Amino acid sequence: MSTKLRSGSACPSCNTGRLVPIVYGLPGLDLRHDAEAGAVALGGCVVRGNDPELQCLGCLERFMRNGDWVLFHER
Repeated sequence: MSTKLRSGSACPSCNTGRLVPIVYGLPGLDLRHDAEAGAVALGGCVVRGNDPELQCLGCLERFMRNGDWVLFHER
């Protein structure tokens, strides 16, 4: 897949959902409110170093990127 993606882009998998950044770590109250509002997706507390950076709010597909270029996607 070689599509330029940014936060707010349409999902290349479902073409309808919006992409938001994935935030890792223990979320505080403000971050939980942001996730409920659809501004970010919560990625969990375990960080491996090669974690996805964007998530579709529609189909929940996750994307890794290097700059703006998508490297891979996973469900």
